[in-house]
Amino acid sequence: NNIDKLIQKALYSTKEYLDDADDLWKELGNLIFNPIIDVIGDSDTLFISPDSELNRVPFAALGVNNSNKYLGETYKLRLLTTGRELLTLKGDDKYETSQSVVLANPLFDLKNNNKVNNKNQGNSPIVQKRSAEFNYEKFNSLPGTEKEGKSISNLIDGKLLLNEEATVLALQQISSPKIVHIASHAKFISDNKDNRNPLLRGMIILAGANNPKSNILDDGILTALEITRLNWTGTDLVVVSACESGLGEISSGEGIYGLKRAISVAGAKSSVLSLWKVNDLATAEFMESFYLKLKKGEGKAEALANTQTQFRNGDNPKYRHPNVWAAFQLNGDWGQVDF
Repeated sequence: NNIDKLIQKALYSTKEYLDDADDLWKELGNLIFNPIIDVIGDSDTLFISPDSELNRVPFAALGVNNSNKYLGETYKLRLLTTGRELLTLKGDDKYETSQSVVLANPLFDLKNNNKVNNKNQGNSPIVQKRSAEFNYEKFNSLPGTEKEGKSISNLIDGKLLLNEEATVLALQQISSPKIVHIASHAKFISDNKDNRNPLLRGMIILAGANNPKSNILDDGILTALEITRLNWTGTDLVVVSACESGLGEISSGEGIYGLKRAISVAGAKSSVLSLWKVNDLATAEFMESFYLKLKKGEGKAEALANTQTQFRNGDNPKYRHPNVWAAFQLNGDWGQVDF
């Protein structure tokens, strides 16, 4: 339909740094929201539960009511994976959380990763499910993410797992971390052929992924389905700062939905996911600014919106493009992080 075609066009322009990206997102916003503007009335907050390809849309960058203002400037945006989340987000339950954890620059070529003793393996390993379309591939290293990992771990006093330590097994052993920050590849599988489970279409790539058969317990791929089995009860925030790989330009909205939903099912209050690949240096600066605002006491939605405004109006012309400032999107709880 027209909306899906416009999403594809806007995503392409954004990823390629084309001049019309900003106008295309505003056009999309008018197409989506103008028909319901009377229903919205004078409300100042929008709760949005996107479906299908809308999961790939940076809502803060959209236009509304044919004005020059962005949707994120006009309304407070609250993104949810399902409307039911409103019931759980209302609760103010306090959970005991453990130290935050940051994974970055995983060693994809790791072999025989047996350093981590998996306490939960029992007598037989869990069979790792994969989409019918899934094919293992070779992933390129991401040395630029190491700077991001070190910077963020210092800011949030997090345990830093780099290179051979950035494994699925290591992440599985940490219960209820306060914040999880992962800087790596993500892979999204097309939903054209495999109509089964969206939780098999989105995945995060970690150490050992280039040698998947070297460890029966850890092939280096963390699918959304496997994320649902993690214990992230009470975890305040999960950030997946990821380079999109696999099908690249034509990834699936269902795959992104699967990751968001899985993080919520695992018990985390909120997630921030990148909708496309952003330059390593820009990502590191954006994330540093975002976390500094969180530490000052700003709510997650407020900190993200203020960081977006800062980059959109900043001195660096490249950072003023939607490619950078609109790439990250918050889902779930929008409140403060109790550091």
